[in-house]
Amino acid sequence: MVTAAPLEHDLKFFRKSIGVLLLILPAAAFPEMHVIVVEGLGGEPRYTEQFGEQVAAIESAALGLTGNQRIRVFRADEVSRDEVLQFFDQLKTGISGSDQVALYLIGHGSYDDHEYKFNIQGPDLTGEDIAGMLNSLPSTSQLLVNTSSASGALAELAGNHNRMLILATRSGAERHATRFGHYFVAALSDPTADLDKNRIVSAAEAFSFAERQVDDYFERSGQLATEHPRMEGDRADRFSVARLGRVRPSNDDSVLVDLIAERDALNAKIDALRLEQEYMTPQDYRSLLLQNMIELAETEEAIEERERELGIDN
Repeated sequence: MVTAAPLEHDLKFFRKSIGVLLLILPAAAFPEMHVIVVEGLGGEPRYTEQFGEQVAAIESAALGLTGNQRIRVFRADEVSRDEVLQFFDQLKTGISGSDQVALYLIGHGSYDDHEYKFNIQGPDLTGEDIAGMLNSLPSTSQLLVNTSSASGALAELAGNHNRMLILATRSGAERHATRFGHYFVAALSDPTADLDKNRIVSAAEAFSFAERQVDDYFERSGQLATEHPRMEGDRADRFSVARLGRVRPSNDDSVLVDLIAERDALNAKIDALRLEQEYMTPQDYRSLLLQNMIELAETEEAIEERERELGIDN
């Protein structure tokens, strides 16, 4: 009697396991991601330029995680409080509880010891507005990134067990323009931010990278730190904010297109598994994750091989 090699046996078991998981989990277990970016007023040309660059980088990173139709960017010269509130009112009927929602606020904020405001043209978005918009959504996996001054004032107001908060300041008392946003956005394309080397930058990894850079900045300059980044929530390590790797050139080769689609589907499965980790046994989680990572590596290798056949530089 010939017995299967251990690795072959394991791979067969993993493939059966992923098939069973797909059957027993509802379709909603593989969530879609919705990304909303609100750009605030710069006030000065240098901040206007910086905020525009940061928004563009976030939008680019989001395109590596979800479809363009699920990304909404409100530019500083066109955004209004009513428009943002209306968008969220419509969004709540178009998403499911398993979908992910990431809201980025890029700009300046203010706090008068009573009320936080995110500065946009016309009436500002208040802390109550921001918390209310997110609270109205059925999604149980939410990320709020606020890079503004005084953003720490939102910690108590906007925090809950379904939401991860990444804030540029520790409290509303830190009212100086922040540097955190620049470094957080840099993490979205910097391989050193990817601590576990899985080619995905999580919200926790991006925060850690930016926090270190902020600390280093003030230490190098010999200045008293005017901002202390803050993160709340215990699932930020399972919320992806960017995928690393170059953007592959567009090509109408059907084989390459299918391989890239397969890679994207595997990445979606990996994201879903990370979110479902707490509902699985450690053994099942590791087994399923390993199988998906193996298949992802094989698909990436097939993509590179096909690109070589087509004469596309890798």
